[in-house]
Amino acid sequence: SVQVTGTRSFSTAANYGYTGAAAVTGSGLPATVASLAINTAGNVTLSNPVAVVAAVGVGGAGNLVLNGNNLTLLSSASGTALARNSSTGVVVGNATVQRFIASTNTGLGYRHYSAPVSGSTVSDLATAGFAPEVSQAAAYNGSATPGTTTPFPTVFAYDQSRVALTNTFAPFDRGFAVPSAATPQIDLNLTVGRGYAVNIAGTQLVDFVGPLNTGDRTFTLARNAAGTPNESEAGWHLMGNPYPAPLDYSLVAPADRANLDAAMYVYESADQYTGTYRAYVNGLPAANRFVAAAQGFFVRVSAGQTSGTLAFRNSQRVTDPTTQVPFRRDAPDTRPLVQLELRGSGLSDQFYAYAQAGATAGFDGQFDAAKLLNPSGLNLSSQLASGDRLAIDGLAAFTAATAVPLAVGVPAAGTYTLTAATLANLPTGLDAFLTDAQTGQTVNLRTQAAYSFAVTAAQASATIAGRFTLHFSARTALANAQALAAAVSVFPNPAQSYFTVQVPAVAGATQLRAELLNALGQVVRTQTAPASGTGAALTMQTNGLAAGVYTLRLHAGATAVTKRVVLQ
Repeated sequence: SVQVTGTRSFSTAANYGYTGAAAVTGSGLPATVASLAINTAGNVTLSNPVAVVAAVGVGGAGNLVLNGNNLTLLSSASGTALARNSSTGVVVGNATVQRFIASTNTGLGYRHYSAPVSGSTVSDLATAGFAPEVSQAAAYNGSATPGTTTPFPTVFAYDQSRVALTNTFAPFDRGFAVPSAATPQIDLNLTVGRGYAVNIAGTQLVDFVGPLNTGDRTFTLARNAAGTPNESEAGWHLMGNPYPAPLDYSLVAPADRANLDAAMYVYESADQYTGTYRAYVNGLPAANRFVAAAQGFFVRVSAGQTSGTLAFRNSQRVTDPTTQVPFRRDAPDTRPLVQLELRGSGLSDQFYAYAQAGATAGFDGQFDAAKLLNPSGLNLSSQLASGDRLAIDGLAAFTAATAVPLAVGVPAAGTYTLTAATLANLPTGLDAFLTDAQTGQTVNLRTQAAYSFAVTAAQASATIAGRFTLHFSARTALANAQALAAAVSVFPNPAQSYFTVQVPAVAGATQLRAELLNALGQVVRTQTAPASGTGAALTMQTNGLAAGVYTLRLHAGATAVTKRVVLQ
């Protein structure tokens, strides 16, 4: 107790802590405080309503008893308050958790919410400028043409079993279902730990009212069995951070995500119906590991499994409110890393390739993040020989023999740019290169970070595979890569049953290795020939291959070039 003979004045910008035995906060506590910390053996009772800007902490055995007074965790463009528990004490009573939408899209767009309090319902998503629309749940959920539903719903949960349905949507999109009282597994209650897609303007401030969630929560997640329709698209779950604090997904241990891929995905809205999935796996990219309070995110049950579990724990929560500051700093990552960015039509997408022992050229659930296609139509990924596409691709090492076929999706004809946003920790003497098989150009991403290219309307109608390759070569070996590519002869081209390759002499090369890749980036022919001081030549048979455009990848010593080959 602070007692003076004159007027008391307590700052709203101060941090207030209560220690010792049981207490009441008293009428002097301001209506707004920077933070409120309870570290007592007995309970502390709130005397008046209070709003908190940064953090509420309960660190002792005593509870913070609200006593019918509202505790509000504020959220704005400046930051969002969090609640933390470091002992057995909890907040007792109904609190209000605000969720400001931090987005460059201030208009309508899909935002993935989750409830940080218990007992919340779909109606709690309402704001002064937004009313949830779920009146046509039955019509939408059972329709063969759900896109024609009127009025169109604005709140969706996700049920992976629905990918087996037949309707006009793509299989993944069929999983979205409208909450309904008639649907037990997706009812009108906001299930703690589940995510919900809400089409709402970025100017709205949603608040959730109820007891703050705390403690461990485990969920069993399903995946449709092998052989069921669209099983390759199954296993996705829209989960939600259950806590009134950010979640650090790097603290979700393998045992906490049994039979799940290690990757998780957060959706970021670009406009009313499009946006980008921001992936995180195995520590990359470090800034993507956080899931904001009241934020939903996707995870996936691994292929070959019919169920998995995801466990949320208090120990995974962020306890420092400054972690939300955009200019946070993370421990340096020493793994070799290439980050490519695709830009165009006012949109952008990211792809990451990194090297770590244990990773392979195939899909590894603990090292890779599968590509979850962005509804904007702008997509950048690697293309595996299996046909799988990856947003984050882990490889055992970067060497002069490493080549990563890329898949590019664009929404319309136009000019687009691929940029090396990050080239980190590359092996000594090794550079990263980007080859465009359509134009025959190869650029050293260290000396030319950006490469612009044109896409026709016909090319934009499908995924562009086989055109772009990320590969690595010795810094000096490809200093004149474009000149070498121009000196390579491929004839006849277009070819029918065969073509011949002639390569001039390459210093240090004793063998020429040729690989022919189809439009999916799959190697369909491999051939070698001896190389000497006069160069090398080989004839590659193409009988049995489908007509189309192929990429010929040539390796001579530490030098690698690509050429475009057309088979008729």
